[in-house]
Amino acid sequence: MSTEPSAAHRLLRLVKTRIVATVGPASQSPDILRQLVLEGVDIFRLNFAHGSHDHLAELVRRIRRISAELDRPIGLLGDLSGPKIRLNEVPDGEVYCEEGQLFRFVRSAETALPGELSSTYEALIDDVNAGDRILLADGTVGMRVETCDPNGHWVECRVFQAGRIRSRQGINLPGVALSTASVTDKDREDLAWALQQKLDFVGLSFVRSAADIEELQQLITADRSRSRPLVVAKIEKTEAIDDLENILHVTDAVMVARGDLGVEADISRIPVLQKQIIRRCNQLRIPVITATQMLDSMQTSEIPTRAEATDVANAILDGTDAVMLSGETAIGERPVQCVRMMERIAREAETLVQTITSDNTEKEPRRARPITEAVSRAAAVAAESLNAGLIVAATVTGRTALALSRMRTRVPIVACTDQEEISRRMCLYWGVTSRLESTAQQSADQLLQSVVAWAKKEQVVEAGSAVILVGHAEWLAESHDLMLVHIVK
Repeated sequence: MSTEPSAAHRLLRLVKTRIVATVGPASQSPDILRQLVLEGVDIFRLNFAHGSHDHLAELVRRIRRISAELDRPIGLLGDLSGPKIRLNEVPDGEVYCEEGQLFRFVRSAETALPGELSSTYEALIDDVNAGDRILLADGTVGMRVETCDPNGHWVECRVFQAGRIRSRQGINLPGVALSTASVTDKDREDLAWALQQKLDFVGLSFVRSAADIEELQQLITADRSRSRPLVVAKIEKTEAIDDLENILHVTDAVMVARGDLGVEADISRIPVLQKQIIRRCNQLRIPVITATQMLDSMQTSEIPTRAEATDVANAILDGTDAVMLSGETAIGERPVQCVRMMERIAREAETLVQTITSDNTEKEPRRARPITEAVSRAAAVAAESLNAGLIVAATVTGRTALALSRMRTRVPIVACTDQEEISRRMCLYWGVTSRLESTAQQSADQLLQSVVAWAKKEQVVEAGSAVILVGHAEWLAESHDLMLVHIVK
């Protein structure tokens, strides 16, 4: 079966939920990357835990080449590894942990004695106390600290949840205050590379507090690169939940990273936490990504489970701006089919998304000016009332597009800017298709003429369609912000 999209699909995407796809061995070829864009990928995620900078740089070149060929802005998200804790080598590569069995974590990087384990995080022995839990293998194996060596050489733990552990598997320490920095030395090196490559988003893993986000932003500001990527706070620790309000007031975007969050917090809490985080992000007009195991079974299966399809749809109905594929596109057998399925589910779910007509969001000056908020809200109401074919936003910073996105209107939004960096950032905004207009300081009539000609070619509007233009004074060389209605001839 051909994986090439239909002619209609090849045109302007009407699906409004953004799709983030992780690049890996299954998806790194130019042909697969191109197919993924045609199927609906808006942002590609580069995982700094895997691959050298040289390898990642080649992926960046490929993606940007495809973006130029297809005339579609594509965002790039660099995912910093953060202080990920892993097991060192386990004797014989793996061991089965019986319930009630005692294990001892030691400082040595190499362990040869039965019952001894060590980790990549040497301070683990210093940070844990009696009663703390140590979870391994994605939380499938649990141990509880019973005894700490007074000399600080080891801690002894008893297994309360049996299972098999293997070398290099992850370790989670729920509720333990880690002494390590959230931005590691490796993260600093990766960040410098990301800024040099002008990536659009930088994700910080294992955020614990707003101070972690502020530290990353200071590093970005201190760098002499002109690139200023948006910071994505990955919520995957219970400490981040406790400091969520402060984190939201300093971050640019949020990722509900349900993998480690489902280990750190009781798994029964994850659905509620997801909804609470998304709702609060919506109220503060912060773009939010929902991630991890969304179509996990499609790594090997041709179709997702009913539960997975429902999960994706519910995230969209919760108000998420984007849904993310991880292993599904990085190492799965059918990356293109996964994206196609994600878009199909999104298209169905979006029919139930309600347009927001009341001002129920909190005032956030760094998100948009009051005038922009008011004009955008009026444009969304007018577009719905007139059954418009398109909303066109002329924006300098992307704030107008973000304000329109929050209205969740069923009318497609095309956000025009003359800055490549801003056009790629807007790939994260729900309902927004960004378009790069190379001629700055156009008049409103000139911009409408250009966009309407393009939209007619893309079969989005036709003669008689209403087009709503929301114009920023600075971009349109006008003396004031404006909203006007144009009828396509």
